[in-house]
Amino acid sequence: MEANSGVSPQIKKIIKQRDKAMSGDLSFNVTSKGTAPSAGTGFSAIDFEITLEDSAGNVQDWFNKTITMTALAVTTVGDGVATQSPATTCVMKNGVGTVSVTGTATWASGDTFTVEVASATILGYTVSSANLLITCSA
Repeated sequence: MEANSGVSPQIKKIIKQRDKAMSGDLSFNVTSKGTAPSAGTGFSAIDFEITLEDSAGNVQDWFNKTITMTALAVTTVGDGVATQSPATTCVMKNGVGTVSVTGTATWASGDTFTVEVASATILGYTVSSANLLITCSA
């Protein structure tokens, strides 16, 4: 007889997910929810989703905490300025958080900015930083 025979499949899934997390199987992921900006004068806010996941890509929906964001890295040939909001933190709820980046002044093709989550200690394990480089199109 299986030890957890009276436990629902949903609860078994949650237990397995937390067991993986407690073994250090955690990573941050940064994805863009918009398209890369085009060259020109500024760009509207682009949202970026930050998730805490295991190696199978399962979002860790038990995770609710404010995490640190690394300063926005910008490389431009013009005078483009990118502003991240919030600037230094991201509130994670159910393993998911969002930051936005807005551009002002002149952006050229090939200009870049990088959204980055700082490394963090979660459940006693160091979760490495993660980033996403966005390049301005022509």
